[in-house]
Amino acid sequence: MTENNERHAGWLELFYDLLFVVLVAQLAHSMVEEPGWPAGLRLLVLFLPAWWVWVGSTLYTNLTGEYGAQRRLDTLGQMAIVMVMAASATQAAEGHPALFAGAYAASRLAVLVFRAVAGRKWPAGGANWPLLVSAALWIGSIFLAPPLAYGPWLVGLAVEVYGVVRRRSGGSFVRQRLASGGISLSHLVERFGAFMIIVFGEAIAQIVGAIAGEHGTPLAVITGLAAFSVVAMLWWLYFDYGSAVAERTMGGRPEESYRLTVLIFVVGHFVPVVTLVAFAAGLGGLVTAGAQGADGGELLRLCAAALAGYLVNNAIIGLTGISHPIRQVLGWLLPNLAVLAALAVFADVLPPAAALLLITLVLGAETLPRAKRREKASAGQ
Repeated sequence: MTENNERHAGWLELFYDLLFVVLVAQLAHSMVEEPGWPAGLRLLVLFLPAWWVWVGSTLYTNLTGEYGAQRRLDTLGQMAIVMVMAASATQAAEGHPALFAGAYAASRLAVLVFRAVAGRKWPAGGANWPLLVSAALWIGSIFLAPPLAYGPWLVGLAVEVYGVVRRRSGGSFVRQRLASGGISLSHLVERFGAFMIIVFGEAIAQIVGAIAGEHGTPLAVITGLAAFSVVAMLWWLYFDYGSAVAERTMGGRPEESYRLTVLIFVVGHFVPVVTLVAFAAGLGGLVTAGAQGADGGELLRLCAAALAGYLVNNAIIGLTGISHPIRQVLGWLLPNLAVLAALAVFADVLPPAAALLLITLVLGAETLPRAKRREKASAGQ
């Protein structure tokens, strides 16, 4: 059975998240400096290993806890490595990923060292050979230039994922524990929700920075408020109709604990997080463009594409994980995609504030009626 105890994130986990606050900011900064599709693809490639590090640590802590000096020293060591990854993220985005790759390889080797030192006291999250192969591939990529360097990265990550999810001999400790429903659901939802808050926080930081950079002119404030309204609607949608629904679904289907954890959280949250990081990076530029009366067409198209990816991913999870009826999913997805497509077509002539307010209205048309129905249902009960 899935453990529904009210375990929450510990102070060490929250301390650990600080490194990812910085990492997300660095990746978003790289897109602010050079907005466009190439930067978006680099963001995708650079964020994937960081996401896997965070997911691996989160799931392992969920299943074992964070107590004990050895476990804490392991986490602090990982934090030091993630700090180097964060410091080198901008450099990697500019085409010099050697330090970033070396830091990720070090994170894999650090896990092996922890397993060797801890012995039988702490269960291994998976086999050792995938980590060794991945570390070797990432070290080898240091001698290659992008985009060739990305090939060993992706192969190494694929080997690691296989090592965790493979079925042979019962699979890894993580797989077995997830399949048996040994995960703490409240902790899982809280941790992934916290990462979404990190991303929403970066969006707000971009808006505030852009308003301040324009010295608080009226147009900057108006466009900034329009941008914030989109972020607010996305927050509302995620926590009321994404996170909460996922928690109810997993709590009601404990026999599918492993599949739903992978589908909804491990895989299902990657696209929302990375697309919202791209969206956050575009918001600052849109506020600046709106304040200066400049052309924000390319940034608006980038933001529209990021939101479209976010919504399509949510629709896929709704159909395959939550089991929503296809008519219900298409009923909210298609109008949103139509509006985003129209914004992409007319991006060069629309003021950024007007475009952002239109997005808010479309998202709000789905959010607010749902909220009122929930309030009536609660009052009736």
